[in-house]
Amino acid sequence: MAILVLLWLYVLVDAVTFVNGTALKEPNIFISGGGSVGLTWKSGKLQTYASDAHASLSGLYSVSFAPNNGWHIDAVLIDGEVQGIFDEDGFTLVGVRVRNTISVAFVENGGVDDVASGLNVEAYPDPLVGLIFDNVLTQGFVYAHTIIYAYAQPPNATTTSWDIQTDAAFDQNVTVVLVLSLVDLHGSDPALLRLLRTEQQLAQADVNSDGRVDGADVSIVAYANPSIVGDPRYDARLDMNSDGAINDLDVNIVNNYIGESIWQDITLQIVVSNDFVYVYGVTNHFSIFGVS
Repeated sequence: MAILVLLWLYVLVDAVTFVNGTALKEPNIFISGGGSVGLTWKSGKLQTYASDAHASLSGLYSVSFAPNNGWHIDAVLIDGEVQGIFDEDGFTLVGVRVRNTISVAFVENGGVDDVASGLNVEAYPDPLVGLIFDNVLTQGFVYAHTIIYAYAQPPNATTTSWDIQTDAAFDQNVTVVLVLSLVDLHGSDPALLRLLRTEQQLAQADVNSDGRVDGADVSIVAYANPSIVGDPRYDARLDMNSDGAINDLDVNIVNNYIGESIWQDITLQIVVSNDFVYVYGVTNHFSIFGVS
């Protein structure tokens, strides 16, 4: 959603460099990362730039900043002065009069994206993870953390897994989309890809990684009870609440999951288009997702 803010600066002549007596106009729009800068003049003329460029800023009315999917706005400067970022997913400054330069830096989301309220809201907390909210009641943020623990990897996983979390409130299921390059599949059949779901603590409770939580898992944790960080028997994978100690609390956590299967298939459909594979799944909460 665009946020309009009034900003007044001064107008000077564009910067000009002379080489062998020839005037060369230098860029006065600087763009770093994935996104674009849109200019609107008082005459109604519109122009959008996705890379460094030179533009006549005379008669400029507004400047819009729009990141690509999977990117957000990190910094905006006009004539070297840092501007307030009103919405990392894009915003517009109106009534703008600039002197020489407009600069914007776009940064890949790197694990977090904000979520607006509304229908069919898209979020991209990771370049490979897309989320489509059917109905967002309250705006917030969504996070995607790459899973590095062996116990949290889906069985036969061939790609990365993520722990997806959000503090946005929604009242229906959420469609999850993983976007993969066909090249990255190295000839594997994309129809065999599956989108899976689990709870991280549930996956961790399967300490012997056999896909279920049973008495064997409880016994393993019980054998390490009691121990703390530094003890020979202490294993961080058995510390269910990550408090630096393995005790009765950890044993009880595993015991509460007895009989549960770790992975649930939530795949809806698989679409191959333009050298990419889109794996769709649906869930009513966030957990760990991976493709196997």
